[in-house]
Amino acid sequence: MHLNVPPRRFGSKAGAAPEPSRPRKPWLAASLSLLWPGLGQIYNGRFRKGVVLMCVAAAWQVLGIGAVESFQRWMWSLAGTLILSVCAAWEAGRQARGLDEYLPGPRNSLSVYLGVIALMATVSLLSGQAERRAYPIFVVAQTSMRPTLRPGDRLRCQTIGPRDIIRRGQLVVFAYPTGRDLYFVKRVVGLPGEVVEVSDGLVYINGDPIDEGYYASRVPGFNSLDMSPARLAPGEYYLMGDNRHANFDSRSFGPVNRARMVARPLYIIYSESARGEMFWDRVGLPAR
Repeated sequence: MHLNVPPRRFGSKAGAAPEPSRPRKPWLAASLSLLWPGLGQIYNGRFRKGVVLMCVAAAWQVLGIGAVESFQRWMWSLAGTLILSVCAAWEAGRQARGLDEYLPGPRNSLSVYLGVIALMATVSLLSGQAERRAYPIFVVAQTSMRPTLRPGDRLRCQTIGPRDIIRRGQLVVFAYPTGRDLYFVKRVVGLPGEVVEVSDGLVYINGDPIDEGYYASRVPGFNSLDMSPARLAPGEYYLMGDNRHANFDSRSFGPVNRARMVARPLYIIYSESARGEMFWDRVGLPAR
């Protein structure tokens, strides 16, 4: 007598009922890898490929912090992240369509999934904190920097280090002298040790007027707050707004110590008015 015995599935015990298959859902696999490249591959049981893709995505995120310094490089970095996620999602979804008889293995356990999620969250948190510390974002709230900056401009800035040189003409973000919870952006016009004088919006350094180019906006016949000659102490800088008739700058609160300077603006991420109107023509403009 001849008996046909069905083959026993790998990993199942003799005499035990075969474990039911759990087909992979293509939409879920694609969504997971779109959220974080490699996560859908792990869901599909391709653990090694998933880990490699996750490491590539994590490295891209960490290395992309330096790309923030330039608006163009930042855009390319974001585009690269999007392309990697879309490609990984497409591959995970295509792969899941062929896994109709999939049996979950030990790497499809809850502990593995929780460990992967914890790793993703840690990398995202650390890289986000590093980016915010090195390249913080500040919002312009006043009109004293017109026409260079407008209220509502979101500025990507770079943290000023202790060895960075502060030059005349550059923009700086600083903590207001009365407290570190209020920040402003102004332009450096006077350096430590110099004698600074302001007359009708014009700046004189050591008795000679300086060429401020196009950015110093003055209206003929419009009064400006002046300042008699005064020498700056070591570590002190004289800061002014480009709109010389908006007088809230060093003419009002005095010189600013270098220790209060926190960042230098790089470019405008986007600009939005108080009414919610977007100014797309200002996106990516350098802040200088």
